[in-house]
Amino acid sequence: MDNFTELEYRGLNILDEISTVELAIDWEFQRIHVLDTNKVVEPEYHFSTKSYQLSEGFFKMIDVLNDKHFLTLHCDEVIQNEYSGYTWYFYGSRNYILKYEKSNIFEVEKMDQLNEEKIKNHYLYTKYVDKLQSSGIKLF
Repeated sequence: MDNFTELEYRGLNILDEISTVELAIDWEFQRIHVLDTNKVVEPEYHFSTKSYQLSEGFFKMIDVLNDKHFLTLHCDEVIQNEYSGYTWYFYGSRNYILKYEKSNIFEVEKMDQLNEEKIKNHYLYTKYVDKLQSSGIKLF
C-alpha cells in the first residue's frame, strides 16, 4: 500500500448535499480506487441500455483533477481523456464493486463474497474493502 497516493474530493451527492469521496491512486499500475458511499461520483445504472455509465459527478471530479493537472503529472504519455488511461474501481453504495476499464464498466465482485484471494486477484484496495465491511453501511 505504500505506492498509493490518497486524497479526498468533495462534491454534491444525489441529494445535493456536500459529501466526501476518498481516492487511492496506484501510479505504478495506473489504478484509481474510489470510496464513494454517498453517490457523488459512482457510475449510474442506465435502465434502457441495461449497463452502467459514468456519472455527471464523476466528470465534475475529473475536471477538478485536470484543472490541477493531477492526473497528468504522473503520465509519461499524453492521453486524450486523462481518466481513460487508468483503471477505476468504485467501492460504494452497491453490493458490487464496479470497475471502469477501456470504456467499459462492469461488476467485479459482490461485497459479501470477497475473501483474501479475490481481493488480491482483482487488485482491490484492502483499506476500502475493510471500511465498507466494518462500517455497517447497508449495501443493496
